[in-house]
Amino acid sequence: MLHRVLLAAASVVAFSAAANAADMYRAAPSYKDVPYVGVNWSGFYAGVNGGTASDSQDWNNHGGFFGGQIGYNVQRGNLVFGVETDLQTPTDSGDNGFYFGTVRGRIGYAIDRALVYGTGGFAYAGADCSGCSVDGWALGGGVEYKLAPSWSVKGEYQRIELSDSNVTSTADTFRIGVNFFVGGGYDALK
Repeated sequence: MLHRVLLAAASVVAFSAAANAADMYRAAPSYKDVPYVGVNWSGFYAGVNGGTASDSQDWNNHGGFFGGQIGYNVQRGNLVFGVETDLQTPTDSGDNGFYFGTVRGRIGYAIDRALVYGTGGFAYAGADCSGCSVDGWALGGGVEYKLAPSWSVKGEYQRIELSDSNVTSTADTFRIGVNFFVGGGYDALK
């Protein structure tokens, strides 16, 4: 009889140990259990830029320029669609008040904090004189990088062609800029 009591006690101890051991095991978390936070490129933004232009028609002496831009983006997954307008004035425009700008669409692919994009649309230029304005097109691309939820830096190339009835001028512009996003933030990716 003693051996039956000992056998029963040993069974209870073994069963309890097995039950406790089962509770001690925890599966490693799946990548689906760990929330990943991604950059949100959607919303309004505004910023400043500066750069250089070289051209085929001595377009303002191949000089530098500075200006600003405003735009709006919509992000769907990794694709980012937007519109941007900018206005620049050359650093050596003198007293003639020369300016140029663009109104463009943008389409890009977001890779975490980086956005690689192409852009194209309407371009214009003018000066402070009657009849001193021309228009044309702009086409280019760039890379933008989010430094923080509301701040980004970008590098961009644009080829701009302007023409009127007398002359056609083509310029290659290279610029860097800084943007501030209104309501910028990070989103949990699904």
